[in-house]
Amino acid sequence: MSTGISLIVCTYNGAARLPDTIRHIAVQQVRPEVLWEVLVVDNASSDRSAATAAAAWRQFRCPAPFRVLYQPRKGLAYARELALQEAAYDFVLFCDDDNWLSPGYVNLAYDLMKENPTAGVLGGYGELVFEKDPPAWMRNLTALASGPQAAASGKATYNAVYGAGCVIRKSVFRKLAAAGFKPLLSDRKGKQLSAGGDYELCYAIALAGYDIWYDERLRFKHFIPQHRISSDYYRQLLKEGAESLAVLIPYRLRVNQNCKGMVYFNINLLKVFVFYFRRLLWVLLGKVVSRSRNKGTVHQRLMLLSLFYKLYALRNYTSMKHNFKKVLELEKRLYQFRS
Repeated sequence: MSTGISLIVCTYNGAARLPDTIRHIAVQQVRPEVLWEVLVVDNASSDRSAATAAAAWRQFRCPAPFRVLYQPRKGLAYARELALQEAAYDFVLFCDDDNWLSPGYVNLAYDLMKENPTAGVLGGYGELVFEKDPPAWMRNLTALASGPQAAASGKATYNAVYGAGCVIRKSVFRKLAAAGFKPLLSDRKGKQLSAGGDYELCYAIALAGYDIWYDERLRFKHFIPQHRISSDYYRQLLKEGAESLAVLIPYRLRVNQNCKGMVYFNINLLKVFVFYFRRLLWVLLGKVVSRSRNKGTVHQRLMLLSLFYKLYALRNYTSMKHNFKKVLELEKRLYQFRS
């Protein structure tokens, strides 16, 4: 497997978004010695996503090899899995179909992965760009894959970065596959806003003994179209995203809290419940300090919903206990691959 970058765009009905995304990829200022390719994964789209991407690519006459793959099984996690299997190079850069990479993104990502051989995943800094001027409360939403992912560049404190603009070391993914890793989360699936597949993959890679890295110099724009600029959309995002906690919390308790058995799991799960419950009370009592007076009632109402959904997701103790055991089993199988 050659050292280079396979740049992946996974898309579902992204025909309207793809031309701008492809344009920012085609004009990347890549050094001649850096090998790279571009793969578009059509995740069972019903529009002309694949044809639109190919047509946009031809306009710019970029010398990098370009391929279109088709994943009939809906789910962003499955599209990424196919891309990781088909990628020609060891560094796999995931660019969402609404991400606009800065001109030096590929070069910098390549250099950072070479300089940090223990980095299994590398994340960047997304900046929200709205099709139309959004309400004030929506400008700094962390659930939209934007903003800093750590206090400073280096190892990510909580061993996870969002999937938009991230780079994964393919050799590490191969170790996961050899150990029998199968994602429990499908991530975005058609029109559903389920999430968490990127974090699950990060946690699994951390279990394999690799670092999760962040560098604030890796910059990209995250385009938000008009239909997503609403409290209804964000409410759906919060509700469906919270459902991933039944998988992510077991991972977090093992990776970040070093829980090694069911006793520690139960104790720390109770702490998680108390944390969310206390925050819910603080919001209800009006204790939340807002940096902007304009965030107002909508912002607080969405915070309440977010905390409520998270607490509701904790109801399924049996499922979380089962998933925690799966995490421990995966770690045991991965241990033989640690260098």
